Amino acid sequence: MSVESQNETVCPNPECEYYLRVEGKAIIKRGKYKTGHQRYYCKYCGKFFMDTKGTAVYRKHLSADEIRLIYRLFLEKNGIRSIERITGHHRDTISHLIKDTVKNQKTEEYLVNQIGLTLSECKKLWVLLEKKKETSRKVP
Repeated sequence: MSVESQNETVCPNPECEYYLRVEGKAIIKRGKYKTGHQRYYCKYCGKFFMDTKGTAVYRKHLSADEIRLIYRLFLEKNGIRSIERITGHHRDTISHLIKDTVKNQKTEEYLVNQIGLTLSECKKLWVLLEKKKETSRKVP
């Protein structure tokens, strides 16, 4: 499911009659957030949602350029504090973004289509995140 195409955008509200259904939906665009993410409105349930729902950047107040920079610096094996100094964002913001990144189809499509990472960078990101999880689980 591509989040960029309005034709494929579905309502993520579980209480909606058209929850995750493509046929019969009535989703319209309703502006953009200050971070540049598209805002949608479901006419059936009356709920607003954004195109990043279900991805690692959901409810992160970072623009696509800032997210791209953070991921690319992480892929270059920079530390969290190093990325903090370069980007000017707090280390908790950066670490939460990286920790919340979960490998799934929607996240990968978002990183490739909206953020601008390549497929090889995504593969490298998944490997680095898996290594980071394995090393953080070790108890001395």
